[in-house]
Amino acid sequence: MNVGIIGLGKMGTAVAYLLMNAGYQVIGFDPNENAQKKAINTGVHVVSTLAEMADQVRIFWLFVPAGKIVDDTIDQLLPHLQKGDIIIDGGNSKFTNSMRRAQTLSQKGMFFLDCGTSGGVWGKEKGFCLMVGGDNKAYEKVLPFFEAVAAPNGVARVGNSGTGHYVKMVHNGIEYALLQAYAEGFHLLKSGSFKDENLDLEQIARLWDSSSVIRSWLLELALGIFEKDQNFDAIAGEVAQGGTGKWTAEDAKKHNVPVLTLDASLQVRDWSQKTGGNYATKLIALLRNAFGGHEVKKTK
Repeated sequence: MNVGIIGLGKMGTAVAYLLMNAGYQVIGFDPNENAQKKAINTGVHVVSTLAEMADQVRIFWLFVPAGKIVDDTIDQLLPHLQKGDIIIDGGNSKFTNSMRRAQTLSQKGMFFLDCGTSGGVWGKEKGFCLMVGGDNKAYEKVLPFFEAVAAPNGVARVGNSGTGHYVKMVHNGIEYALLQAYAEGFHLLKSGSFKDENLDLEQIARLWDSSSVIRSWLLELALGIFEKDQNFDAIAGEVAQGGTGKWTAEDAKKHNVPVLTLDASLQVRDWSQKTGGNYATKLIALLRNAFGGHEVKKTK
């Protein structure tokens, strides 16, 4: 069965690559010519319109930015869809929007799966973590495609419509707090009581990552950063936000669940954008680039 990938950025192209490696035919679409060319170079069959895609596939996997563009893409697809077709949203949409989209498509005899996707730029190499919400029959139908791109034990249907993006939202809230904790710790090592000794952060990161209780993939990425540079003089300390962290905090407040570490990390990111940040926020920016390819601003 063919699969349609809409949005041929890094994530969409990586998923297309893994699907093709598993023997599936991938039909791609993206209005951006550069994205089209890069996808074609990886072997994706790129079409010029969504109508052309709908002539060839019944499963449509979206990798487009959260918000209005998701609704616009679905609206453009609708005239060409058939009953039983499945749309998967692999972006970071807000879970309430995913619930609404699933209901709208269900009324038309179609299915919508919200697929929280984690793995960043490394997903192509290591496999993705897929958190899926929606109709179980639709999930079972596309499970072979999910398994083709996921890491071992890296895919699960976590619940009904909206839960996939909700779980990914909370995942990102945890990510915010973890990044903040690591960044603050290394900042203290850099500028604290033993700053005159110029502690080797690469050595410490490697030491911690070997067998300590705080070892993790984020720490492994930090080690890779420190191997190249420990001063960050050319890096600006502004850290961007994608929205999921704030959505997590909003939902926690709504349900009276304290998320103090997340709240603090959100405040630091707001502060960094106003002031230019500090050593810790520079490290956060570099870590976000390391796992997700997010832009790192340079000093002028």
